[in-house]
Amino acid sequence: MTRCIVPWAAAFVLLAAPVAIAAAQVVDTTAAAQDTKTPKDVDVEADQMEVLDKESKAIFKGNVVAKRGNTTLKCDTLVVSYQQNQQAGGDKKTDVTFLDATGNTTIITNRQTVTGEKTHMDVKANTVTVEGNVKVVQGKTIITGQRLFSDLNSNKSEMTGGRVKGSFVPGQ
Repeated sequence: MTRCIVPWAAAFVLLAAPVAIAAAQVVDTTAAAQDTKTPKDVDVEADQMEVLDKESKAIFKGNVVAKRGNTTLKCDTLVVSYQQNQQAGGDKKTDVTFLDATGNTTIITNRQTVTGEKTHMDVKANTVTVEGNVKVVQGKTIITGQRLFSDLNSNKSEMTGGRVKGSFVPGQ
């Protein structure tokens, strides 16, 4: 098993947010937006890791578990895209640009679990998209659909892509 600590401050903007019971919003992203303001290391464990320097990518495969704070991402494959930026003092800084998780994607927070077939995180835009049989579970409240998009800057989420189904249980 490969274990890697990724010290990229903005590397993990996971959907660390509770389900909103109000009908106007599918997921309340307030907690996730606050989490991105506090830089934290990301711990990644996988069966194997490959770095493609020319493509500026790190690929983690097999039983991937990535943790940042109270948020955990599990998947079959995680591709981390990054870029090198020149700093004022001449040093180079590695900034993560995208995270792409595929295969049995699960995001676990203190209050909810989000599952889907794939997850795309745009670190610069601060957005998260989960696609393919998406299910958001918080206690007994369950929301399902084909695509969940969350903008962590505006704290807005929407479930789209065909029929969306929700079973809301108050008091959670």
